[in-house]
Amino acid sequence: MSYFSDHYPLYVPPHISGTEKVKMSTTKVTNMTEMEQRIKMRHAFAMSSFARLFTPNRITYDMRLFCKKWSEDIDVQPPLGDLYKVDRYFLELWKASSSQ
Repeated sequence: MSYFSDHYPLYVPPHISGTEKVKMSTTKVTNMTEMEQRIKMRHAFAMSSFARLFTPNRITYDMRLFCKKWSEDIDVQPPLGDLYKVDRYFLELWKASSSQ
């Protein structure tokens, strides 16, 4: 099978001559402190655990709030090891906070 112009009459192979005009754009730089970045990463970490436990489309608003509160408490560290332990840790914390 050939992919040349006999099969695709409007196909123009890419060619870079070096004289093309390039438009560059920059995004707005947001100054995020190291602590804000750490909180954001912790929140994503907790949310990923709930996504593994309940699937992403079944995560409730209360679970999101729980993850937000947990991520802001920097002194609390999740267990080290495999993801099973991490997921179990978040499940137990979630059950304990839901029963209160």
